[in-house]
Amino acid sequence: MDEQQSSRSAWPDPPNYFKRYTNENLDLLKQSRKNGAFPEQLVNTPSVPEFQLKALEPPLPPTDEYTVFDQKWQINDHLPTLEELGVKQIYPEDSIDRVQELKKLNRSLIVQYLELLDVLEKKPSEYGKHIENISTILLNMHHILNAYRPHQARETLRLLMEHQLAKKRQQTAELKA
Repeated sequence: MDEQQSSRSAWPDPPNYFKRYTNENLDLLKQSRKNGAFPEQLVNTPSVPEFQLKALEPPLPPTDEYTVFDQKWQINDHLPTLEELGVKQIYPEDSIDRVQELKKLNRSLIVQYLELLDVLEKKPSEYGKHIENISTILLNMHHILNAYRPHQARETLRLLMEHQLAKKRQQTAELKA
């Protein structure tokens, strides 16, 4: 095995700009904050290339969205309505029994699938409408399920915490015995 490779750290070195954060530069930053203006001239430190003092300021926290690996993520994650997604909503808008609605949509999906098979057998050129109906039904089913996700997450967390509590109580009882 190569000695040089075995002596390397498992973690990468910090970026070089950490050397900018000297006590002198942080004092200059505090003074600039008090004055409300950052100097235009570059800060010249022997061990670091020149930089502007404003570069020491931390970035503002994201307010609406942030980007990770070129994907944008929303801060306030909410489930968009089917109308916002441009999909026709099949189930009623008021409070619904999710299980019953999913069963209805599942039956409708099966009927649409059988109709699609029938159309493909008799008039293959007219399959588009049935594919669109199946897609709409599936999107409605997914929307109902996704609306249930926060409740599912809370319940899963509650059960996990109850399990941990029971396990710790059991361990405490074993230690006392």
